[in-house]
Amino acid sequence: MNYKVRIWNNDTLKKELVYSADNDIQAIQMASAATPDGCRSTYELTKEKEPCMEKNPMEANQKEAV
Repeated sequence: MNYKVRIWNNDTLKKELVYSADNDIQAIQMASAATPDGCRSTYELTKEKEPCMEKNPMEANQKEAV
């Protein structure tokens, strides 16, 4: 199954990751390992097919502002 993890710092979305895990326990462990100190994360099942995809919304917002 593919999972999407969103990493937050305060109320700001820092990045999104998509990865593959066999079950929810493994997904929670992987989400925890990917979350830096001082941040929090949420995860959900996703239908996106590309595991290990990383999106950085901060970079996208900066490109749009230019």
